[in-house]
Amino acid sequence: MAVPHSSTGAPALPSADDPAVAAVGTRGGPVRRHAQVTGLILCALGLLGLVPGITTQYDQMGFFRSGAQLFGVFTVSIVTSALLFLYGVTHLVFAGSVRQAHKTVVLHALLLIGMGVAGAGIVFNSPADVLPTDVASNWLYLGLGVFFLVGSWVTRRRQIHRHGVF
Repeated sequence: MAVPHSSTGAPALPSADDPAVAAVGTRGGPVRRHAQVTGLILCALGLLGLVPGITTQYDQMGFFRSGAQLFGVFTVSIVTSALLFLYGVTHLVFAGSVRQAHKTVVLHALLLIGMGVAGAGIVFNSPADVLPTDVASNWLYLGLGVFFLVGSWVTRRRQIHRHGVF
């Protein structure tokens, strides 16, 4: 396929009327929707971790160390709830641009995977000093990270397939 050139011989820039350019500039698109959905999930988890009743043993909630458990299963602290909420807000803020949405989701997916791995003690000998950890929380972070990472890869490929632009 030949690349169109301008009268000066340089490759012509795509115009705003080009369907691929218009598709990238719209609010929709699989990458942006994925960033918005993951952002809402993370915001909800972050906020729910601070709600008494949904979080059991709320009186044991601490800044770093904590005995509080989200849904009675996942150990949470003020730091982990704040991190999840801030990750979610960041996803929602950067969902306006396809590339930034993708990069943000990938970065936070890797951070969540890192939280799960670090919590399991695979990387650090004493992860409990920074994050409250238990097996269920480690699997939650690891699972969310893998789900977000795979979802980001799938939506990026779908974006390229549909619009030819990423």
